[in-house]
Amino acid sequence: MVKIITAYKFIKPEKVDEFIEFTKPIIEKSRAEEGCISYTLYQDPSDNTKFIFYEEWKDQAAIDYHFSTEHFKLAGSRPDFEARSGELAIYDAKRVE
Repeated sequence: MVKIITAYKFIKPEKVDEFIEFTKPIIEKSRAEEGCISYTLYQDPSDNTKFIFYEEWKDQAAIDYHFSTEHFKLAGSRPDFEARSGELAIYDAKRVE
C-alpha cells in the first residue's frame, strides 16, 4: 500500500515567482528521502496562484520522517506566501497495474 499526499497551496499573486524558487530545494531534498516514490509541484494553468504538491510515499514511517525534516519545516516557515490557508490530505492507495 502506498501513501499519497495532496497539498494545495494558494499563493499571493505577487509572491508566485518567489514561492516557486523557494520550493525548488525543498522538492529536491524531499525526492532524495529514502521513502519517497515521487514528489511533484504542479501549477494550475488557468490560475497561476494555485499549486498542488502531489507526493507518493512508501509508508507512514516515510511520511513521519519527512514531516520531521528541516526542509519540511522550512516549507511551512513562509506564511507570507499564502493568500489563504492550504489544504492537506493523506490517502492510502493500492497501485493497480
